[in-house]
Amino acid sequence: MGPLLLFILILVWVFALIAVHEIGHFILGWIGGLPARDMKLRLLAFPQHVALRDGAEWISPVRDIRRYVEVTRRHFRTRAAAFAWVAGGMMLELLWTGAVCGAALLGGYREIAFWAACVSLGMYAINVGLMDLPWALRYRTAAGDTSGLWEIAHWPAVIFSVCMAASRILLVVGCA
Repeated sequence: MGPLLLFILILVWVFALIAVHEIGHFILGWIGGLPARDMKLRLLAFPQHVALRDGAEWISPVRDIRRYVEVTRRHFRTRAAAFAWVAGGMMLELLWTGAVCGAALLGGYREIAFWAACVSLGMYAINVGLMDLPWALRYRTAAGDTSGLWEIAHWPAVIFSVCMAASRILLVVGCA
């Protein structure tokens, strides 16, 4: 596989992972009690997110995290539902990556499986290590999914995050 084709495939894979991640939030939000009509996928925004309706307005977690959290609290009856909503993106993204890697390996495309696993691990590391935790520590409030999980439930967030990182590392090793 040539470098240009690999680069294009990685870009497509990154966008697919982001879309699957946001769909995971949407699905778990809907299961947890957020009406589907009150959620909107924003895939062409940066960062991509699920916008929530608050009356006549659409709220972004990027622009107004406090109001965004208030809207979710009106719908989620339990901390478990809120935790699942926040974790849903990472869970579906990991399941999707595992399925694609498995299919690639079964089809004899080990290199594609390996790169798919590496990109997933890299995106997770960048998201947590550069986009979420440093900003959450600086501003003392959730800045992304991992810090959001921490605000909901400390130890489950740590256990979940370790499992997410370990699973992605195992995927990379398994596809190597």
